[in-house]
Amino acid sequence: MAAKKSGDTNRGPGETVDELRARADEFQSIFDNSALGIFQSSIEGRFLRVNSAFAHILGYESPRELIDSIQDIHKQFYLQPERRHEIMAAVEAEDGLSRFETELQRKDGSVITASLKIRAVRNDRGDVSHLDGFIEDVTVARERERVIKEQSDYLSKENIRLRASIKDRYRFGDLIGKSGVMQEVYERMTQAAATDVSVIITGESGTGKELVAKAIHGLSRRQQGEFVTVNCGAIPENLLESEFFGHKKGAFTGANADTHGYLDLANGGTLFLDEVGELGPEMQVKLLRAVEGGGYFPVGDSRMRQSNFRVIAATNRNLREMVKAGRMREDFFFRIHIIPISMPSLRDRRDDIPLLVDQFLHDFAGSDKPLVLPGKVLEALYRYDWPGNIRELQNVLRRYLAIKRLDFIEPSGSTMAEETLSDTPANSELPLHQMVAQYEKGLIEKCLEHHHWHRGRTAAVLQIDRKTLFIKMKAHGLI
Repeated sequence: MAAKKSGDTNRGPGETVDELRARADEFQSIFDNSALGIFQSSIEGRFLRVNSAFAHILGYESPRELIDSIQDIHKQFYLQPERRHEIMAAVEAEDGLSRFETELQRKDGSVITASLKIRAVRNDRGDVSHLDGFIEDVTVARERERVIKEQSDYLSKENIRLRASIKDRYRFGDLIGKSGVMQEVYERMTQAAATDVSVIITGESGTGKELVAKAIHGLSRRQQGEFVTVNCGAIPENLLESEFFGHKKGAFTGANADTHGYLDLANGGTLFLDEVGELGPEMQVKLLRAVEGGGYFPVGDSRMRQSNFRVIAATNRNLREMVKAGRMREDFFFRIHIIPISMPSLRDRRDDIPLLVDQFLHDFAGSDKPLVLPGKVLEALYRYDWPGNIRELQNVLRRYLAIKRLDFIEPSGSTMAEETLSDTPANSELPLHQMVAQYEKGLIEKCLEHHHWHRGRTAAVLQIDRKTLFIKMKAHGLI
């Protein structure tokens, strides 16, 4: 703004003294009450006028305290005194507002990052008489930008490192396989590990969905946090809220102490929702709120809690069909379905069978001496369709080492019970309850394999509910 020439007044055309005073009062009110810091300083380095917002930004109780305290702007205002010389040179070369960002000292010695807008005011001769300016504290914004940039740089470097480390590798974490479809899975896992968004892992039972989830967690920036596994199909519906959100002592019969839920345990880590398709719509709503940062209430507690967790979910169901059928909420589906990873069945990656067999035989044998399977056995393993996938392969190899026979090479007319009994060694010295347990395990395992490890169909055939089946599978080491 050009300076007033000699003889000019601040009075507008036809403006009375009272009107002039009223206008001056309005400007003074704007100056005093502005939320933006406003200042006027001399060329020599003294503040001439400042408003309350300016004083408060720098930690002073009033404008007068700031003006009296800061006698030398060079040394007491700027963290780096030479910075003012740079700013002064730039301001004097400009006619309008010049923008700068610099670090300033507050009254208590702390440092802030400030955005300054400064203009040189000139006298009649064109010399700079003083400076007018505005100040805004941008410390929080710049720190947020710095953190975001650091995270971005870290994730970018980690992504590059992971890509280089898994190229043409035969394993990723506890996953084994060199086939093309597994290399695609590794690539998607790398992408998931480099972000913090939700992941959904789909595939048939026994394909290794939980191993994928653990590997992603172990490579992510949440690796120091807990990996909390929740089998959504094994929790009774009336206990879901308590298990997820925790409860207070006395909230219900049997609640003898305050108890943390899965969300509390997963704070800072990963919440793995296995069989997520088993959650009902009501629980989906409550969980969705917590996933989106809206918090949750432990049962019997009126105080909201927050948990910073990442969701990785897994299912062998078609969730899109469940949404269409109304068994899954659309908003919940889209919240967990951000990075999808589809696990191939073992019959779609037969090239990996030799690698898997070698690894499992090494694990089961418990020695460094490699076990070699006859060619006929390897051929049979390669030709079989593996409805139970990796889990079934593990169990078949365990039985083969025990009885030296592949139990799925049976006459087509035999029944599951006949096959199971033929696999159970006759041992009259075993107590009856142990023989019954052996038979039950074999029957359940056969039924699971027959139904591609679909627990719902298996439970229906055995005429037991899903939770009972889950308990029995866990007791017999089938999960």
